Amino acid sequence: MAKVIHSIILFSSIFVLCKSECQIPKVIQNSWFSWENGRQTMTEFNAEVMRRTGLGELRCINIQEENKINFTLVLRHDRENCYYCSKLMVRTVNVLEKIESVCVTLQPNELPTVENVCRSLYKHQHIITLFSENPVPVNCRSSVEGVFHFAYQNRFRFTGECNHPDAHIRSCQQAGSQFLITNQKFNITYRKCEGMSGTFEAFVEYSCLGDWFVDKNHFFAVANTKESRKEEKYRCFLKNRDDDLFIGVSITAECNTLKTVEKSPERMRVTPVKAEVVEPGCRLPQNFSGEWINTANLDAEVRINETHIEEKWFPDEGRYRRTIYICRETRDSRYMMARLTVDGCQKDYICFDFVPRHHNIIRYRKGIAVIKDDFHTVCSWKQFNKQKAWKYDLFLSKNPVPVRCPVAGKFNFTQRGDIPFETRILGGVTLSPRPNTYCKENISDFSACDTDQKEILVDETYCLSVDHLGRPVDIYSDQCPMHFDDGENPWVVSENYIKIFDFFRDNSKAVSTRNQIQLTIASFILLLVANRVIYS
Repeated sequence: MAKVIHSIILFSSIFVLCKSECQIPKVIQNSWFSWENGRQTMTEFNAEVMRRTGLGELRCINIQEENKINFTLVLRHDRENCYYCSKLMVRTVNVLEKIESVCVTLQPNELPTVENVCRSLYKHQHIITLFSENPVPVNCRSSVEGVFHFAYQNRFRFTGECNHPDAHIRSCQQAGSQFLITNQKFNITYRKCEGMSGTFEAFVEYSCLGDWFVDKNHFFAVANTKESRKEEKYRCFLKNRDDDLFIGVSITAECNTLKTVEKSPERMRVTPVKAEVVEPGCRLPQNFSGEWINTANLDAEVRINETHIEEKWFPDEGRYRRTIYICRETRDSRYMMARLTVDGCQKDYICFDFVPRHHNIIRYRKGIAVIKDDFHTVCSWKQFNKQKAWKYDLFLSKNPVPVRCPVAGKFNFTQRGDIPFETRILGGVTLSPRPNTYCKENISDFSACDTDQKEILVDETYCLSVDHLGRPVDIYSDQCPMHFDDGENPWVVSENYIKIFDFFRDNSKAVSTRNQIQLTIASFILLLVANRVIYS
């Protein structure tokens, strides 16, 4: 009797061990739809068994987990006495992808392990997409966000591209909406193009099922909310990180047809458009109008008119982003601006604190963006960074007008820092600007010697004996006396007193009006940019 009890206990422990080894994860336990071999396929998973159209019931024998999102299952087909290997990749809570082997018959001495059954499984074989029949909608923001005009082409319907001005994609979040479902849908409006058979008019509303990345390819799956036919309900979209102005669309319930955006069955060329128009309520200073360079975003092109600031930059070749600021209200030096991003739906408000324009420079500070349209909230001094973080960014004129330099003469200079200045000739092909000219001694030279005193020449390897053409140069002729103004008296330093009289005679007007000339370090730096002094 004791032996019988011992055998029963041993058998039950082995049974529990096998059961725990092949417990199908809960994220997979669901009913799924897929399009396989040209026909609809229904697949259902529970904790131990998979049931599929045309195959019947397959029992899980072994399972292997990778990174908690990839699962390799060994499934036994009792009727055929063989084993299937199915690798499932969890893309979202609503989408699975799988690769599967044929039914494998093992030798009598072989165990149904993953290594033995999955030997015929290849990494690059045909991928099948499974869509949840009971989907849980997710937020669309990570999939597609904004309002876009699009032109589309379908390789199986018509040739060419249908570009209609009223064709739009609209995916907008409603902040604070009590109906969460509104942020889980987007719609596409198709328009028919005249003279192009195969184009059509339709309004399609999609519910987002989630998105995932494979290398640089960005996939997202959707379900048509107005479609009852399962083969027409599910679709896949494909974007690319390097070129997000094109979108590929599947025309069947499959993602494997989307290899690249260019070779997709249907392709959309999208252009972001403004979601709404905001009326200006104030004016910017008149001398702000023009084109500028933003030191806070050097890649940006900034255009300012009386009521708008438009900032456009290029994160990559063929891609651009644009932000528009509209003047809404102003008090003292603060301007409350409505911010519109062209490829988004929401508008928010941000405060600019401007310092009056000085020569070719506008100094400004920018506050924190808020959603409320209220000047006291947006432009509160608390919205600006304080203490050590307090700093002004600069708008530099793209086409600056030179101003008079605060110093004149020839100077030596020393350099400190990680990237020292190097003399280069624009368009030159050699490292040395004078490869065939012999020079006895090279020095650093900083010269402001022109008559108007509006140009500075910087040469890190200035030759004392010859010029760039090899002609002798006499630097002791003192053609460039040093001059500076301490605010009360003009000073000229020269070994030749005749040059001093010549200087005061030629610059008498400038000396008499010295108190009317405002020279700043900022304008001095800008002159270096205007005269194309290149720093490497």
